[in-house]
Amino acid sequence: MPRNPAFDVFENICLELAARPATIIPEDDLPAALLEELKEHYDETINHIAFTRALMDLEQHFVERGSALPFEFDRTTGQFSAIEIEYITFIAFAANKRGVGGTDAREFEVQITERLAKRLTGSIHRVGTPRITHNGKKDFVTYLQTLGFEKNCLEPRDKDGGLDILWLPPLGRIPIRPIVSLQCKNSSFDMDEANSSVGRASTTLQRHSHIRGHNGLHFVVFNDYIDNSYIGRSTAWPFIPLGLSDLGITRETLTKTIL
Repeated sequence: MPRNPAFDVFENICLELAARPATIIPEDDLPAALLEELKEHYDETINHIAFTRALMDLEQHFVERGSALPFEFDRTTGQFSAIEIEYITFIAFAANKRGVGGTDAREFEVQITERLAKRLTGSIHRVGTPRITHNGKKDFVTYLQTLGFEKNCLEPRDKDGGLDILWLPPLGRIPIRPIVSLQCKNSSFDMDEANSSVGRASTTLQRHSHIRGHNGLHFVVFNDYIDNSYIGRSTAWPFIPLGLSDLGITRETLTKTIL
């Protein structure tokens, strides 16, 4: 399913702001093919109206995630100004490196970990291969044991047990503490890739001393955007999909409801 072209507008704006924190971006500066996609998507014939509707969609998309766009803009002048330059730089990096493997794939995992650390509490561990520290299998197993895993948590040829990022919410004491697995995919959404990754990670999680027998909670972070089009079709998936827009600075604090 093709993604909403509003996200391509978002990336174009972030690429511009990563180079210049304040600039004028008229809609006619967007690639011609993207403008045509916008007009088709919004069933509009005027560039400016389609562009404005894309910006309105983006604003709402971030609000729904307890966040906000990392820039502000003036619809009348076309002036855009960066608010959260770190996040804008991250989006620019992700857009330029989508689908690239090797060191860029590792850097994508590192960047995802840095973004998650700005939203979560507890502790977060980027453990995927290649690692700079604890790179040997014996050393890595010893590290996983400090998180509650058993000595046989890796199979003979394992390098990371299918794990990319582990998040331990601030509840309980290791090893009686929840662990959430987050897989990273430096690519657009791919169901088969996600299922394969989650399956391998799930097997390793079953070798944790206090998680055995539980399905666990799995997220897969894509170099993509997860919007309302995933509602319904994601029912019964063994993982929760996340995208780049789920990693902005949160604007929400803990909410409490007592019934």
